[in-house]
Amino acid sequence: MNTFMTITQFFFTVVIGLYFLTKLVGGRRETSGMSDDAKREAEQINMMRRISLTEPLTERARPSDISEIIGQEDGIRALKAALCGSNPQHVIIYGPPGVGKTAAARLALEAAKESDGTPFLKNAPFIEADATTMRYDERSIADPLIGSVHDPIYQGAGEYGAKGVPQPKAGAVSKAHGGVLFIDEIGELQNVQINKLLKVLEDRKVMLESAYYSSSNKSIPTYIHDIFQNGMPADFRLIGATTRRPDEIPPAVRSRCVEIYFNPLTRADILTIIENARRRFGINLGDGTARLISEYAQNGRDAVKILQTLTNIVSLDNRASASAEDAQWVIKSGRYKRRNDFSDNGQIVNVSFMKPR
Repeated sequence: MNTFMTITQFFFTVVIGLYFLTKLVGGRRETSGMSDDAKREAEQINMMRRISLTEPLTERARPSDISEIIGQEDGIRALKAALCGSNPQHVIIYGPPGVGKTAAARLALEAAKESDGTPFLKNAPFIEADATTMRYDERSIADPLIGSVHDPIYQGAGEYGAKGVPQPKAGAVSKAHGGVLFIDEIGELQNVQINKLLKVLEDRKVMLESAYYSSSNKSIPTYIHDIFQNGMPADFRLIGATTRRPDEIPPAVRSRCVEIYFNPLTRADILTIIENARRRFGINLGDGTARLISEYAQNGRDAVKILQTLTNIVSLDNRASASAEDAQWVIKSGRYKRRNDFSDNGQIVNVSFMKPR
């Protein structure tokens, strides 16, 4: 009987030993495989980082100073009045595409940093968000605008997940803390997102919740306790830009913001943009070329794109300048439509974004 028990124990000892040995060898192989994969991926990323194309001409043409934004003198003055100084305000900028709303917002913060009594620090962030692509999860697993909590059930077997620790993740409102949050096409935000954003604007912080959080859980790091108990800081100034009409923006948002109106660009504005971009691109234009571009460019973005294509054509053909015939070809191939919103003296006739008097 004792012999049988000894043999049985020995058998199970061998089986258990083989099991753990197999697991150990398999784990080492998995670790080695993961290490090899990680090394290959790291090499691929480093190889990609060594590849760099030239700077797009559209980036070179972007205004570097707020005074370089063309055709929006009143709007720029209103924007500086709202953002610069000791008491910056939330802002909504209305205007058609390509008239400088984003550039104005970015450069206005730089101007505000230099103003007397400003609360903005020199390193105040400018965080850009696009409302047309900003989606959120109704379960609050992911919310790139407000922020979210990664609960252990979604973390897998990571260090925090294994200990049952929820991880707060900052959204754009917290990343913009101390600076400006710029939301392009703010009118595209969903109602739930707008209501959450308004709450943050009032409280200047984000309160997060999780069924996995317990104030008595000593495994949770101190900073996570602080976030759940006191909120995540989100004190910023909002600048929203939109191509929608004011009556299409929720009244609750409008009531908290200074409303600023950017106008469509006149032909004279377009000609100024063309001349500025031409100098930066280093391209010469033949007689009538700039005028022809101004007849078809609906905004500054169109003008720069046409001019960029002309610059490439001139470079490929090793020519000194671009002619009106070149511009006509670009306009035709790009299917640009002739402007019909100006009179003989170049003044805008139909201004759809001006604030009603």
